[in-house]
Amino acid sequence: MRACMHWHYFQVCRDKVKEYESIEEELKNYRETSKGHDILEIEEKIADAYSRRERAVVIPIVFGAMCLEAFIYDYGANHISGKYMKEHLDKLSIPSKFLVVSKLVTGKQFPTDSQAYEGLVKLKEDRNSLVHFKSKHFSDSQLTELEAWHVNMNTELRDAMYNAYNTVPKVMDELDKLHGGSTNYKQEITNTKCYA
Repeated sequence: MRACMHWHYFQVCRDKVKEYESIEEELKNYRETSKGHDILEIEEKIADAYSRRERAVVIPIVFGAMCLEAFIYDYGANHISGKYMKEHLDKLSIPSKFLVVSKLVTGKQFPTDSQAYEGLVKLKEDRNSLVHFKSKHFSDSQLTELEAWHVNMNTELRDAMYNAYNTVPKVMDELDKLHGGSTNYKQEITNTKCYA
């Protein structure tokens, strides 16, 4: 029996996507019910919800990447060897690991023209952008620019969050196909606890 973490990481990713969506609904309700209420109180609730939403949106990006990193390492260690993975493949990017390891295991190329691979590449970029985030300074006279930057950042983070969440099952589906349907990685990662 082998314990693994990738399932747990995907559950964190999924839970935070749900939390994000719940906060979005909360914000929508505040905006719709603000008429006739104490504006200062509503603005404080909206500010709190924005803060919680911004914390929630980054977690699926990081945990989606962690899920795939943990999975591909475990996959390679089980089919090739843990020592080989650690010494030769562990430093590769996530997309490169899926290309190389799946080719070594199945003899087939992970499809680089698939949505799964495109999602992997974007996830790598999104995660790296978070880890190496560069702050931007605005003067007091640039409030309009600051607001536009903030709206754009929120949109990009939301898109990155959904990419992370949707990429995991797409990648598992492609691996299942590479194994001729004899595996059930997609089912394992999205629906069941992993103690395989």
